[in-house]
Amino acid sequence: MTDKFAKILTTVLLSSVLASCGDTEQPLPELLINVEPAVSPIATLAHAWELTISTNLFTAITAELDDGQGHAYTIEFGQQQRDHVLTVLGMRQDRTYTVIVTAHTLDGITLESTTQLQVTTPPLPANFPVISLLSGDPALMQPGFTLMDTGRKDGSAAFIVIVDDAAEVVWYFQTSSLSETERVASGSFLSLDEGSGLIRFINERGVVVNSVHSAQSHPATGNSVPVDVAEFHDDVVKHNLFAQYFTSIRDASRTVDNFPLDENDPLVTGTVNVLDEPIIEIDLNGNILNRWDFLDMLKPTRIGYDGTSGLPAAADWAHVNSVAYDVIADNLIVSLKHQDAVVNFSRADGTLNWILGNPANWQGFEQFLLTPDGGVFTWPYHQHAVEITGDNLIMFDNGNRRASPFTGEPIVSADANSSRAVEYAIDTDTMLISQVWEWGLAQSGESLYSSFAGDADRLPSGNTLITFGGLCEENGVPSENLAICRSSARVIEVDTASGAKVFDISIDDADPLSSGYVVNRSERLGALYPLGTATITVP
Repeated sequence: MTDKFAKILTTVLLSSVLASCGDTEQPLPELLINVEPAVSPIATLAHAWELTISTNLFTAITAELDDGQGHAYTIEFGQQQRDHVLTVLGMRQDRTYTVIVTAHTLDGITLESTTQLQVTTPPLPANFPVISLLSGDPALMQPGFTLMDTGRKDGSAAFIVIVDDAAEVVWYFQTSSLSETERVASGSFLSLDEGSGLIRFINERGVVVNSVHSAQSHPATGNSVPVDVAEFHDDVVKHNLFAQYFTSIRDASRTVDNFPLDENDPLVTGTVNVLDEPIIEIDLNGNILNRWDFLDMLKPTRIGYDGTSGLPAAADWAHVNSVAYDVIADNLIVSLKHQDAVVNFSRADGTLNWILGNPANWQGFEQFLLTPDGGVFTWPYHQHAVEITGDNLIMFDNGNRRASPFTGEPIVSADANSSRAVEYAIDTDTMLISQVWEWGLAQSGESLYSSFAGDADRLPSGNTLITFGGLCEENGVPSENLAICRSSARVIEVDTASGAKVFDISIDDADPLSSGYVVNRSERLGALYPLGTATITVP
């Protein structure tokens, strides 16, 4: 036997003997807090604070917050590290919270800091909208928080706002104009702010991570990358397969002959400038990868009501207000408000597939028109926020006038009108369309007419979140005169099957002499934090 083998055998035998001689577990290491927890405000976000703490071992941190007024919750941060720089979210405005911090190792060692912290949140700005809970049942709601793009109609104030299920503000970010915002898979907020010409990613701390700007009309902001277009408009969505984005742009107008000049008389025509709002596909390097022009795709002399607005300078013919991407079919679905139409076309070659809307005045495009299947059915008018839900489409149908020009159809006045959320099923083989669900006057028992703005989202629970974003009134009477009406908004979550409201909030202005507040879109967030970084629980 060699010396080396003898040593190995002795070591093995000794280990076996020791293992058989009772408990040999090593004591757990001692957990120490090297630097006691401290908090400081985050400059970019009024309702966020930074929490720092250092421990001698790798730990995760838990923060328990209590405002002494009935709002208490716990944040469990997921990162295992020694030196922690954490973001505390979820606090309501104008409160003082006590914060208890505890460190946890993976081995189950726990140490609560003896330092009790206090955080005082500031009041909301004086020009902030008044958000009121009208009704709500958290047990029936889709869990989470509600994000809203809101601003004064006159453009003097605008915010991205997040409220909890009690309609209390827990996060907000001030913008230069009414924005379009959604959370993307990274956890950041993808937001289009027309006032600054920016499409940007904003993280939960209110920091702009990436941005591009419409270079023909706006200068760079920070490190924003230029895109050679006139102006971004109304919507932006992320291409889920690539780091690319679809948005609409207000482009230079084109001259169109025989364009209708009078929405009540088809014989009054002329040669005028018509504004197109193409869809472009871009990347964050500012490259324009694709472009689809509707004056080339559709009928330039076909109008809906308001399609002549903007003349004599340029007719606002299309007024594109939403884009959705069908990743399976590789098609784009775009809402053209002033055409009262939703169109579907191929991303690959721009080929038109179908047109959803009143078939009036579409001569030459009959092969693309969808036909109702004979059931209960109403076309949408001046619709917003078209989205894919399962195999169907859901949208907010503002309903302006509920008629098309030159048809003799009676116009529905604002004071007799109402808006709705509506879902359609489309059979592309037969080109038939059916209305499978709606929620509006008949289901709510009250007339809510949003003459502009709006949204409808199908939630994971099956509920539907509906935004009546522009409830415009003159002297308490619904109006379409956007120049002088005063606006407010409602965001309502309904049980899709029963139609019952499970959450209902109003958004208004404390100043009765102001132009009022608008809500462009809203969506339900599953959490305040990006997935995997932190979890909020309520006792």
